[in-house]
Amino acid sequence: MGLSPVILPTTNDPSLHTHPHTGFATHLAYEREDTVVKNYLVFASFLVAMSSDNLPYAADAESPLKEAELEVLRRQYDREGQYVSVQTKFNYAWGLIKSDKATDQRYGIKLLTEIFRDAPERRRECLYYLALGNYKLGNYAEARRYNDLLLEKENKNMQAMSLKGLIEDRVAKEGMLGVAILSGVVIAAGVMGSFLYKGLTKRR
Repeated sequence: MGLSPVILPTTNDPSLHTHPHTGFATHLAYEREDTVVKNYLVFASFLVAMSSDNLPYAADAESPLKEAELEVLRRQYDREGQYVSVQTKFNYAWGLIKSDKATDQRYGIKLLTEIFRDAPERRRECLYYLALGNYKLGNYAEARRYNDLLLEKENKNMQAMSLKGLIEDRVAKEGMLGVAILSGVVIAAGVMGSFLYKGLTKRR
C-alpha cells in the first residue's frame, strides 16, 4: 500500500496549481506586512506515488526543487521533531534526493535508510528511492543492490527496469574510462622508460 498524500492547512486562494516535475500541489498565499508583500509558498499536498505504476523515472530525480519548496519540507520535518511521521520524513527525503547538492542527497539517503529500518511495512517503498539516491551520488553498486531487490519482487516494474539500464550504462562507461586512464598511464610509463633507457645507453 502506498503512502497517502499529506494534506496541510490551506487558504481560500484560488491560485492552486501543481508544480511541474515534482508532484507538489501548491498554492501561493500573500500577506502584507508593513507595506512589504511576502510571498508564502504553502504545500497543500506532496504527492508521493508509491505504486509501481506511479514511481518516478530517474529523470524526475534530476529536477531539483526550489530552495523555498525544500525549506517548507524541512520546516515540517523539524516541526514534528521526535514524533515525525513516516510520510513527512519520506517527503523531506525525496526532496533532498532531488537536490543537486551531494550533501542533501546523502542526508536524503540517510532518512530513507532510517525509514527502511524502522518501518518494515514501507521497505518495498523505500527500495526504489534508495536506488535513485545512490545512483545520483554515483554509488552504483548500492543503487544496483536496492534496485535488484525491487526487481526480484516486481520483475516487470518499468521504472526499475529503466533505472537498471541507466546504472549498467554508467558502470560500463566508467569501466571504459578506467581502462582508458590505465592504458594512458601504462603508455606514459612505457614512453618514460624508453627515454630513460636511451639516456642510460648514451652515457655508456
